[in-house]
Amino acid sequence: MKLSFFLIVALIFSLISFSAGHDIISDGEEYIQFNQVSMRFQGTDAVVSMSYSLDMFSSMYVFLLGTHNLESSIESFFFDFGNVEVLEIGKDHAVIFIDNVSRENDGFYLHDSHELGGVVNDFIMIYPDGSTRSITDASSTPDTFYSE
Repeated sequence: MKLSFFLIVALIFSLISFSAGHDIISDGEEYIQFNQVSMRFQGTDAVVSMSYSLDMFSSMYVFLLGTHNLESSIESFFFDFGNVEVLEIGKDHAVIFIDNVSRENDGFYLHDSHELGGVVNDFIMIYPDGSTRSITDASSTPDTFYSE
């Protein structure tokens, strides 16, 4: 029992030493890279599926302690939106529900632009009729409208 505890402590110390020596630990939220975000509109709401990758130290942290600490980073990525609820979170993906991302006007839905808390490589908007719009290196959602 004492040997396994010692090995875990040694592993964590080694990872921290290696990370600090090779500048893998970064300031801010640069430890997470948002690869793809798809926003599926459902009336005035949206369900967002996202994939991301973590740096080596963060991956080990998630492996050892779980994904619940990533929730704040994901919520801060959608800081400009109102009600954000993380439905599912994994080591490389998450599903988020966002309430009232659009407003209804005469049978059409209007989505005003929202800033994102970082840059996503591929941002995909999926409209209720199945059509899509893809944006590369997105730092905000575009103004758009759609019908049900």
